[in-house]
Amino acid sequence: MSESARPILVQKYGGSALADKAGFEACAAVAAEYVKENRVVVVLSAVKGVTDLLIAAIDAAESGKSPQGLLADVIERERAILDSFGDTGLPLASAYLEQQAKELGERLEGVRLLSQCPDEIRARILATGEGFSSRLMADLLASQGLAAGWSDTDVLPPANDDLTDALIDIEAAGPRLADRLDEAGDVLVLPGFYGISDAGTLQLLGRNGTDYSAAACAAALEATRCQIWKDIDGFFSANPSIVSSARCLEEVSYDEAIELTYFGANVISAKALAPLAAGGIPCEVRNVFAPEKPGTVVHGGARRASVVRGISHLPDVAAITLQGGGLRGRVGIARRVMDALAQRSVSIVLIVQSSSEYSITLCVREKDVDKAAAALEEEFHFERLHGLVSDIAVQRNRAIVSLVGDGMKHYRGVAARFLTAVSAAGVNVEVIAQGSTECAIAVVVAGADAVAATRGCHTAFFSETTHVDVLLLGCGNVGGELLEQFRRQAASLLESKTELRVRAIANSRKLLVADDVIDLDNWRETLERDGVAWKIEDVVAARERLGLLNPAVIDCTTDAGLAASYLTLLENGFHVVTANKKANTMGLDYYRALRETAAHNFKKFLYETNVGAGLPVIDTLQALIRSGDHLTTFDGILSGSLSMILGLLDDGVAFSEAVEKAMSLGYTEPDPRDDLSGMDVARKLLIIAREVGLELELDDIEVEPVVPLETIKGVDKADLIEALADFDEAFAKRSATARENGAVLRYVGKIDGAHCRVSVEETPIKQPLGAVRDGENALVLHTQYYTPIPLVLRGYGAGAQVTAAGVFADLLRAVWRPLD
Repeated sequence: MSESARPILVQKYGGSALADKAGFEACAAVAAEYVKENRVVVVLSAVKGVTDLLIAAIDAAESGKSPQGLLADVIERERAILDSFGDTGLPLASAYLEQQAKELGERLEGVRLLSQCPDEIRARILATGEGFSSRLMADLLASQGLAAGWSDTDVLPPANDDLTDALIDIEAAGPRLADRLDEAGDVLVLPGFYGISDAGTLQLLGRNGTDYSAAACAAALEATRCQIWKDIDGFFSANPSIVSSARCLEEVSYDEAIELTYFGANVISAKALAPLAAGGIPCEVRNVFAPEKPGTVVHGGARRASVVRGISHLPDVAAITLQGGGLRGRVGIARRVMDALAQRSVSIVLIVQSSSEYSITLCVREKDVDKAAAALEEEFHFERLHGLVSDIAVQRNRAIVSLVGDGMKHYRGVAARFLTAVSAAGVNVEVIAQGSTECAIAVVVAGADAVAATRGCHTAFFSETTHVDVLLLGCGNVGGELLEQFRRQAASLLESKTELRVRAIANSRKLLVADDVIDLDNWRETLERDGVAWKIEDVVAARERLGLLNPAVIDCTTDAGLAASYLTLLENGFHVVTANKKANTMGLDYYRALRETAAHNFKKFLYETNVGAGLPVIDTLQALIRSGDHLTTFDGILSGSLSMILGLLDDGVAFSEAVEKAMSLGYTEPDPRDDLSGMDVARKLLIIAREVGLELELDDIEVEPVVPLETIKGVDKADLIEALADFDEAFAKRSATARENGAVLRYVGKIDGAHCRVSVEETPIKQPLGAVRDGENALVLHTQYYTPIPLVLRGYGAGAQVTAAGVFADLLRAVWRPLD
């Protein structure tokens, strides 16, 4: 193929890939591979860390300190790489290193004596890093038999006089680069980061200017491609050091790349994208240590616009807010803000104005906030003096989290999903901004919350699985069975893209918190070995420590103290799923506060098992009320243990023996007096009454215990069955009388109007409750819609399996589903 027919390719190799001999050899190997079919322009950054050392040396010299130690580090770092190549002939780099050491020493000593560094001297000092690495690469390619030539950057003449952030004259650079490439042969090697004017003045191209050098070369030569070779695979959907599940993006548009880069994705300089976009030149971001990977293509012809392409995270910013009635309706306020900061060389990262014109909020880099605040105080001194500007408030340690995607403009609800994801991560949004292109939405959050917000948003928009982090409090019969159900269902849930991650388990004595997930095959042993004493604050702290995005606390205890802590959990970003009836039967003020707090924090408070274990009682009642129905009367058997005990009386079993059998089968509480008191049924009835709108307290429920409690109150538990035998005859007579009347004895909860009562009643066999026994529950609801035939719910209302299944179902309702 003739020289003129071979396409031109521009490659930039970043400093992170130029840390040692292996890095230089990897870059040279990649360049050599592309020379086979392309004429290649190679643009080099400085050796990793050298530019930072040179900046530190200038700073030291300006402050009167000796920069020689830092300079020695620079020379030693570069010399070590040079020496590692042994006898390989590297004449350009060797000669330059000696010259560099001498000139840098002289210039830095001059800076120290003057206590200042003029921009021209600063530019010459900082450009030496690229000068060394580019000469070394030219030597290395030539030693491999390639026709490779080195050139200084007089081929990239600046278009303005800025000595530290210049622009390249693309039109003038074109013929110069072409001539120099023809002279070089296969490869032309250039230092990045600076250009040289026709007058010989060296001008820097800004921080990370080597990207811009390569882009300017590509635009000037009308190259077919520009490649940015780094030590990463390309653009990611989020910073992979923060979000472990971040994926490498196959392609992004120029606009998307600009937004991602501007707001923190340190992949390619935003300045470099302008000439590439103007020339329609595609740019590949590739990994020099994994050249087989395709990387990310930045171009204007994306095959399809992605709703959300990525999430960026820009830390170390500060927010400044001007507010006051004097801002409203006054022309030129925003211009004065920008001019004031420009005069102090402060760049504005983000700016928004309230629709009422009462306030303006802007973000600057944290390092510039004091300069920015002082500039605004000075600019608006008159307004401050006369109360036209009431406050200039500074909020430090902030971060900007941005959602980027060209396709957002075509889809509704993306902003809502974004804000919901941030909220679900427990993060407060302080400022929100969206540009007119609708390519990006940015929010300002507290710096400490930025990682959680980024992870939460990535889960919302990129996760293929619905997930929830579980903290189980109470691992007795119900809690233990629930964990077993989790273990059995894990695989099938994953198949349906639902993942449950058990992060903490607690009993009354110990709390076990896992950095990852708890192994459910041996959780009991792990809890006993590694668990620690705990209080509710430890549960709250676990969320922040583990970075939990969508946590749910499951309460499988009967602890009133824990139930009283639900507000704290909801306020701190937890869903609450509970089998504990105590919270819903506390005072009405607390009952209302639970629901208000859950709604305010966009969390779910779920308690289906409070009444009927696995029966869908609460959901059914709520659906009826939402549809406009209302309850007229209610009758229900709400205790599985009393259903078992009184059902056995139908078979002629003595009352005391029935209690003993129910105990042996695990239907009763450890102390059956808790069942016989009727208070458990009273609590369930109160919950039903409150669900249908009755504003009642527990004391408003009329309770008739199964047996007079005062007669067995002081009896030792071991002697309880014997004491209950005193009631065998009475219950036998009541049961016989009921049979004669075509009825059976059942413990029934009733609601009639606002009157609620629980008691042992004769229940007609032919009525729905008459056939309910052996641990079953049943609820008979007469409503406006269900009359004269009632709505009946019937099934097992006690037992660890059905209760755990009901809790499991509630948990799945709490799961947050990602955007399709």
